[in-house]
Amino acid sequence: MEMLLLVAGLFVVANGQVNYAPVFDTVNTTGIDGDLRQRLVTQGVLESVAIGTELGKLKAHVPQNPNAVVLYEALSQQTLDVKQDGSVLLARPLDREAASSTGNNLKVIFVAYYITNQGVRLSADTSITITVLDVNDEVPTFQNLPYNAKVAENALIGTTLYSSILVRDLDVGYYSEIQLSCYVIPDNQESQSACDTFGLNTRQNSQGNYTGFVYLKRTVDYEVKKGYTMTIKSIDNPSRLGGGSQLSSTINILIEVIDQQDSPPRFLNTPVTVTVYENTPNGTRLGAITAQDGDEGSPRPIKIVNKDPSNLFLITPAESIDSSNLRYMSQIRVLGNIDRETQLARYDFDVEAIEMENGVETDQRVTTKVIVTILDEDDNIPKFEHPVYNVSVLEMDSSSSIANSTTPLPGLTVKVSDPDDASNALFNISILSQPVPGLFRVTPTQASQLAQASLIVTDAKQLDYENPNVRTQQILLLAQDVNNPINHSSTTTVIINLEDSNDNTPVFQASEYSASVREDRAVGSSIITITGSDRDSGENGRLEYSLRGTGLEKFNVNPSTGLVTLAQALDYEDTTSYQLLFRAQDKGSPSRESAVSLTISVLNYNDFGPIFSPDSYQTSVNEGETNILIPVIVKARDRESLDDITYTIVAGNTVDNAFILNSRTGVLSLSRGLNYEETPQRRGYFRLIVQATDADVPPQSANTTIDVLIIDKNNHDPQFLQSQYTAQISEGSAPGSFVKTVSATDQDFGSNGNISYYIWSGGLDHFTIDQQGQVTVSGGAALDVDNVRRYDITIHARDKGSPPRTGSTTLIVTLTDSNNKDPFFSKQVYIGSVQETVSIGTSVIQVRANDTDSTKSLQYSIDRLSIIAKSTDGTQIRTYYPYDFREAFEIEPTSGVIKVKSALSRDSAAEIDFNVIVKDVNAENNKEQTAKALVLITILGSADLTPYFAPPWTVTNPTYYYTLPEEVAIGTVTSTLIATDPKGPFQITNFQEVAEPNMGDVGDYFSVNQTTGQIKVNRRLDYENLNSKLVRFRVRAFSRDGTRSVDANITIQVQDINDNVPEFTQAKYTVTVSEDRVYPYQIATVFARDRDSGSYSEIEYSLSGQGFDKFMILKSTNEVGVGLILIGDGTILDHETTPEYNLLLTAQDNPSAQSSEVRQRSSVPLTIKVTDINDNPPVFSSSEYSFLTVESYDLNTNIGEVRATDLDSGVNGEIDYTIVSVEPAPRTPEEDYFGISSESGMLYSKNSLRGASAKSPYRLVIQAQDRGIPVLISSCIVNINVSSGQLDNGKPIWISPRFGDSNVVTIMNITEHADLGTAVIRALAVPRTPGASIEYSILSDNEDVSEFVIDKDTGIVTVARNRTLDREKQETHDLILLATDTLNRTLQSTRLLSIKLQDINDEDPSFKNCPDRQYDIPTETSVRESEPVGTVVYTARACDLDLSPYNSVQYSFFTDDSLYCFSNISQSFRVDASTGVITTNQVLDRESQGTYLICVQAKKPGTRRKRELPSKQELETKLQQYTGDDVLFLLVSVSDVNDNKPTFSLTSDYTYIFAYPTKDNVYQLTASDPDIGDKGRVRYSIIQSQYINTAKRRNISVFDAFKINTETGQISVGFQAYKYFIGGYFELTIKGEDYLRSEMYSTYKLKIYIGEKSSQVRVVMASDSSRNQQQFVDDLERSLNGSPDSVLYIPTDTRYHVTATGTSANQIDICFFVVRNNRVVDSYDGTAALGDVQSILTSKNVYSPGPCEPATTKTLEGWSAFWWVLVAFAIFMFVIIVILIFAVIVLYNDYKDSMQARTTVHIVH
Repeated sequence: MEMLLLVAGLFVVANGQVNYAPVFDTVNTTGIDGDLRQRLVTQGVLESVAIGTELGKLKAHVPQNPNAVVLYEALSQQTLDVKQDGSVLLARPLDREAASSTGNNLKVIFVAYYITNQGVRLSADTSITITVLDVNDEVPTFQNLPYNAKVAENALIGTTLYSSILVRDLDVGYYSEIQLSCYVIPDNQESQSACDTFGLNTRQNSQGNYTGFVYLKRTVDYEVKKGYTMTIKSIDNPSRLGGGSQLSSTINILIEVIDQQDSPPRFLNTPVTVTVYENTPNGTRLGAITAQDGDEGSPRPIKIVNKDPSNLFLITPAESIDSSNLRYMSQIRVLGNIDRETQLARYDFDVEAIEMENGVETDQRVTTKVIVTILDEDDNIPKFEHPVYNVSVLEMDSSSSIANSTTPLPGLTVKVSDPDDASNALFNISILSQPVPGLFRVTPTQASQLAQASLIVTDAKQLDYENPNVRTQQILLLAQDVNNPINHSSTTTVIINLEDSNDNTPVFQASEYSASVREDRAVGSSIITITGSDRDSGENGRLEYSLRGTGLEKFNVNPSTGLVTLAQALDYEDTTSYQLLFRAQDKGSPSRESAVSLTISVLNYNDFGPIFSPDSYQTSVNEGETNILIPVIVKARDRESLDDITYTIVAGNTVDNAFILNSRTGVLSLSRGLNYEETPQRRGYFRLIVQATDADVPPQSANTTIDVLIIDKNNHDPQFLQSQYTAQISEGSAPGSFVKTVSATDQDFGSNGNISYYIWSGGLDHFTIDQQGQVTVSGGAALDVDNVRRYDITIHARDKGSPPRTGSTTLIVTLTDSNNKDPFFSKQVYIGSVQETVSIGTSVIQVRANDTDSTKSLQYSIDRLSIIAKSTDGTQIRTYYPYDFREAFEIEPTSGVIKVKSALSRDSAAEIDFNVIVKDVNAENNKEQTAKALVLITILGSADLTPYFAPPWTVTNPTYYYTLPEEVAIGTVTSTLIATDPKGPFQITNFQEVAEPNMGDVGDYFSVNQTTGQIKVNRRLDYENLNSKLVRFRVRAFSRDGTRSVDANITIQVQDINDNVPEFTQAKYTVTVSEDRVYPYQIATVFARDRDSGSYSEIEYSLSGQGFDKFMILKSTNEVGVGLILIGDGTILDHETTPEYNLLLTAQDNPSAQSSEVRQRSSVPLTIKVTDINDNPPVFSSSEYSFLTVESYDLNTNIGEVRATDLDSGVNGEIDYTIVSVEPAPRTPEEDYFGISSESGMLYSKNSLRGASAKSPYRLVIQAQDRGIPVLISSCIVNINVSSGQLDNGKPIWISPRFGDSNVVTIMNITEHADLGTAVIRALAVPRTPGASIEYSILSDNEDVSEFVIDKDTGIVTVARNRTLDREKQETHDLILLATDTLNRTLQSTRLLSIKLQDINDEDPSFKNCPDRQYDIPTETSVRESEPVGTVVYTARACDLDLSPYNSVQYSFFTDDSLYCFSNISQSFRVDASTGVITTNQVLDRESQGTYLICVQAKKPGTRRKRELPSKQELETKLQQYTGDDVLFLLVSVSDVNDNKPTFSLTSDYTYIFAYPTKDNVYQLTASDPDIGDKGRVRYSIIQSQYINTAKRRNISVFDAFKINTETGQISVGFQAYKYFIGGYFELTIKGEDYLRSEMYSTYKLKIYIGEKSSQVRVVMASDSSRNQQQFVDDLERSLNGSPDSVLYIPTDTRYHVTATGTSANQIDICFFVVRNNRVVDSYDGTAALGDVQSILTSKNVYSPGPCEPATTKTLEGWSAFWWVLVAFAIFMFVIIVILIFAVIVLYNDYKDSMQARTTVHIVH
């Protein structure tokens, strides 16, 4: 084109004229879009532009020729139509998508031209490509159709089921954006279900291309739904941009559910019921069972298994019965003998269907029941329970009323049974034979299935034991089947044995008896024999003898022989005769007795001898003296001889009879002084035997004893053989080594000469002495010449006289030194450091050791084997190459200085550790004496040595922050601290928690491991109980040398978890609501709280249980946590339908929790009782009734009964009947014929019906009205036909049943439970119409339910349904028999037949079915403890609905250990067998047992140990398991009475206090009272406080010396000091009294001894960590106080032993107060007392008795008695000084006056 322009240009030039081609205007040149490039290319054209739309106008110009006319055209007119004027129009529709996909040409060439004057066409063209702009015109299109998916029914939620959904939208930009969703078609449940089950996810692949994924939202079940059609909707431009237009499309995807084996098999016809006659042959087919797999999509074969335990029936192998192998069937066939009576007419057994997999049973199985009804055949005979019955009967007392009436034979019940069905089990009972005709008859005479027959005695008087012919009788009974009396019968024999009754009274031969006996007759002597006789036989005639009367205890009577013997010694002086009643009683029941008078006279005899008072005597006399210290006058009395008594010494006197006894006065004296040695066996006393003789005949005498103690004088001191002893031992002497033996003698006798040795002072507890004077090294000795070289030991020898005398000596023990001690280092660890740059030979550290031996010689060395080295990171160096760290240091052998031996290198070894050994080379006995010390040497560098913690810890923020949930396990590691010592660097292994007062981890919830730095939970973390939820503490890390440290602050945030269950404020809610309440009535409020915080403490309530949807529960908006129970919307409550709702109220916390979060819940029962309102009117059973009566009937004859029922309860359901109107209305009172019972609705004739038939029938309106508020009423119509009763009315005439005296015919020949078909009566009526017959029927509203039927032809009335004939439910059945004339059916006649059932003994006694009373389980009652035996507790009354004589009840205790009905209940209670009255059998004690369960059983007449009952709730649960109704469970609670006084475990005790008390509490006293509550509380008080000083004979009351806590019994001091009471003791009398009854109390004696601390003595024991120290002290105290002497040892303290050299941790002092003669003695006397019990101390391995206070105070001991002398002396000196001062003042004044007088005289001169 350009070439053409050039040619044109040339052409123009060649013609000499310049013509230019057109030029398009452009935006860049002229600002005009002349070539439409801006419009069509840059801006573009919407593809939706209509055809013919002008898109723009071309514009071109000819240079230098503005007048040129430019025309326009396009080389291609396919897309655009270009007009010559330059207008550009759209020539065809645009499609952006087609253009982009098919390559549709959108390129256009615009041409502008004009014609020159020469006719030359000059043109210019331009080429553009039209930009087509997109509009939303493409619908999203699904690709790769169709879509089908499958999902297994066990697939998990979230599983992707299908991922091949492809969608394309050819639009671009936001028009190509696609959103996929599951589309729910309106009113289409299928699509809704699909969208609920499946979800859709979308993924963009590229612009306009998307993939959809179907996933599972909820589980599917093949058995519920086998497939889904899911509609997927695709929408483009989901954001509605660019004008908001959207296009959509839908597609269906079919999703098939794939069955899995998750459903068990199922039976298709359950339960399976078949019928079979008994005795059916084996193999007979009865039916079939069909089962199939519950998974129908992939069914398995089914195996049907027989579970018949008795193998009576066969189940054949299962076979498939359809082509799909889905259903399988097995046949049921007879396998064993079928007996209806054995299986009780019905037999059930189980069959099991099991799914099979490859011939193997799977665990998918199900069980169903096969019910077999067995029909009866008459194959059993009526049979007696026993072939022979033996019964014993007492002869009848002729005076008894029972003897004059017919009565059942007691003790006999004959059971006859025929197990066939009732239709085949009717039998007769009769007497075949009896010895006395007519004496007995049997009842009942006919029965069905089961009967209890009794023999009725027609004349009881004939049962007389005196008539030998009737003593034994045999009666033969016969039972015959009514249907087959010949072949089906049985007999039994009743043997009646008549027993004798006690009807004769014992008889004596004489009317009175007498005897005499001397008073000295021996016990057991015979006095008289009396016998009687009794005409009765056996036990009734056996007599037993006894005595009655005053003084009967003096005699015995043989109950069998009547021999009277002496039981106790007689005394004529007391009683001269005895008037007794001699009684004979037979052993009958009831027994008979008679009595005669017996007089026994007592004859006098000298039977009283002298009696001494007292019965023995004691006195004493000093050795060598004749004065008897306690005068003795023996004295005896004789009741008969009075004072005529002679006294003599018969034994025990000295050889020369030094003792003299006055024969008349009984005064004892001595003729000379006595020596101690004269006493027999030198025992120190004489025992004189003195006899007193009376003057009677024969004389009587008595002896007594006089013990005379000869008191030896203690007048000699013990004397040692030497005044001083010496000994020398080595300091290494072993314990027990001999030191020296000392010896002393005493010239006195006995205890005065018995010497004990003890070390008084100087031994420092290193020596001990035995009672032979041998001194040895003590067991706890620590001899050391360096501490003590010489011991000056003072040894005392002390006799046991009173007062004791003492001698002393000195033992000097010198110790010699021995080299026996190991050297020791001053420190066990030496830590040093040295720079790695120091020179060889540099001293690093010096170790020092010492040895106390005088001959020591110490040498130091390094243990080469112990040398270890560590690198800078703390790891041990294992190699010696290239650096041998063992050569780094050396030690000087004598000085212990450690020096550098070789060059040091920190990089090679940063730390070197080794042991240094010191050795004493002069050790004796070839024993090596060494010691070790550890040396730690650090090779130092020059870096910063401050330790640091690991990040995020920084120097500027040294803090770690952790969060931890509560309730993590104790021991959980929350974090591990890591700290570094840069000196190595070493990882630090020494962490310590820094204690900060009132700060830090106050609760000790966390612990820090000192080595690892682990922070562990130390205590339970309970968010709810933490005072602060942030726990802060500080941890310090130390360097190895301990000189450098760094701190880290630890903050632990404890977070709450949902660990608390909501708790209701009530364990059960019971509310009531009236049935007329409706939504939104509030029934109740409930409240539960949750101890958690935040959302965990928020609670939502819900209800569950049957009927829960009737109510709703909301949270209260006013009260936090309160739930409001409302009646639900649309709920209608109906008391008559549902009187009570038993629901479960649940509180659940954390209501906003996600599915994975914990939610806690708790539930309590909620009972909503719907109360009744009167909303139901009475409803008659029929809207209209018809009755027939005859005008000749008597007044008050029942006509008929109307009945109405009211569904309401209580008074709302009680109904009253009234007659509202009668038509025709009565004109006179006599015509008011009818009345009605307001309670029963029975209509009756209240006036004579004579003439009433003339106006018959009568129409009555009966109204029934309840008693509720408001009153509700209903009514019915009653038509009464009154017949005239004349025989000429053509109606049939009744022949049978006949009328008696009333209009009601009553028959009583039918027993209850009579068999089906039993004939009652044959009705007979005759027609009056010639040739007619009678058709019989029973008038009834519903003949199908009548208990009786009548044969319409024969008129025989029979039993129609035997099970309803129960006399206890309905005794009388009224039937209206209708006779109809067959030729004229309008002629009918009626007859009322009343059938009264006879009673049989078919009811058992019951506590549950009594119509007038009900018992709770258990029934509760109470009885007071301590009530007398026989107190009535309760009356158990059961009921037997039978009539007499079948309704008697016998009561007894029921025992069943599983129900806590224990057999030992009869120990505490008894029950009257006939009345059921329960009484106490012993006096009850609530403290021994507080509750009893009495189980009483009611029946037809026919190892002891205390057992604890469980809780009441458990007991109720257990007793509810007993399903019988014949037992009453009676729970008796014994209520407490205040019948026990407080008691102390001891009656007395002792304790001590110091003169200056060191503690307030003195003694804890406790009394117990087994009563409960305030009845068992004890109040304590001190009722007497005496201070007693025996030495000073002082006894005063000091009530404020001590105090007692009235509630606890704690005794405490009342004074600050008791120094004025030293030497005595307090005796307190403490009363513990009942809190409510002060007259009930016990007392307690407590002695409190007062002593000074310096008076304590002690013994020493070796320390033993395995020994219970307190128990050892208690045992030692018991052993010491068990000695025979009157010394009391009271432990006061235990402490480490103190010596002159300090405290010894290996020895323990046990300190005591020693009490003699009721006073605390000083330590001097106390130590001597401990010497007296040396053998006990030795056996307990304790030693060194002495003062308890330190040795520095020993020299002052023993002088406390002289303290007051010193005080008195000081006062005396003070008075003398005052007198002297006063005298000096007086003398000075006199001197002064005299001097003044002299001066005056001088002046006068």
